[in-house]
Amino acid sequence: MISGPKLTRVNRALGTSAISTMTQRSAATPVALPPSDLLHTAMTYSSVALAVCDHAFTVRFCNPAICRLIGRAVAASDPSGAMHGATMLGLLGVEGDTAMAEILSRRGWQGVTGSGLHVAVEAFQEENCPAGWLITVHEHVAPPAPAHLSDQALIAQSDKLTAREREVMLALQEGASNKVIAQQLNISPRTVEFHRARIMQRFSAKSVVDLVRRVTSDARSALAAHG
Repeated sequence: MISGPKLTRVNRALGTSAISTMTQRSAATPVALPPSDLLHTAMTYSSVALAVCDHAFTVRFCNPAICRLIGRAVAASDPSGAMHGATMLGLLGVEGDTAMAEILSRRGWQGVTGSGLHVAVEAFQEENCPAGWLITVHEHVAPPAPAHLSDQALIAQSDKLTAREREVMLALQEGASNKVIAQQLNISPRTVEFHRARIMQRFSAKSVVDLVRRVTSDARSALAAHG
């Protein structure tokens, strides 16, 4: 049997800000709970797919939005407890065993399914009210892809090059010779060759063209990883 901790509000980050605003309590300014029929109507017509489970993680309410996602007929309530929350998660494309392990240990879980749905499970409990679990689902919005950057911009943002190496690398990308680079940076051609050799070795490059490709590809991947 699963028992929920004392969480007094629904996580706004899960796309349920309207419901959480109605139900949250503030120590400074107490807010009365809305009538049950009003709350029921709001949940029923919400564009956010959601289900409410009791303390044992048995589904007691699921709105039309989530019913459409799991391919079940709309049922406003399920007093018979015919579906377990883990079953619903499975129908949504969630790996049930993995999710349930985290739900039990951390009293919550969230993730993105293979079909691009953001699914979240969190516990709730209000003083003198039954404890339970809320399952919310909404379409996952992926972060925008990094804007197209020139090779020069990518080289300038590479975190695997020192400041001097970036200067040498930018000049190499433009096709400058060691002698020209030395004049531009006011260093000796031998120092330019030293930096060039180190960068080539670091990126396992076979030529300057290959080096530019490897450095820019690495910088682009790093930017994408950081969103």
